[in-house]
Amino acid sequence: MVFIRDQKDNSDCHYQAHVWFSNHSFQCGCFDNKKAAEKWANWLQKRIVTADMIKQMYRSGH
Repeated sequence: MVFIRDQKDNSDCHYQAHVWFSNHSFQCGCFDNKKAAEKWANWLQKRIVTADMIKQMYRSGH
């Protein structure tokens, strides 16, 4: 799951991106703009899904 939160009251972290999946650690990061937060969160989500698919393929013997 990906969630981007606007941090209006925090000048050091304008947008906070959260990425989490079951059986994985929770990841979050602070960004100056929403586009950067979304780009990072989407990249991380794809990386996690791809790694899980590769692990599953090796476990099934393919």
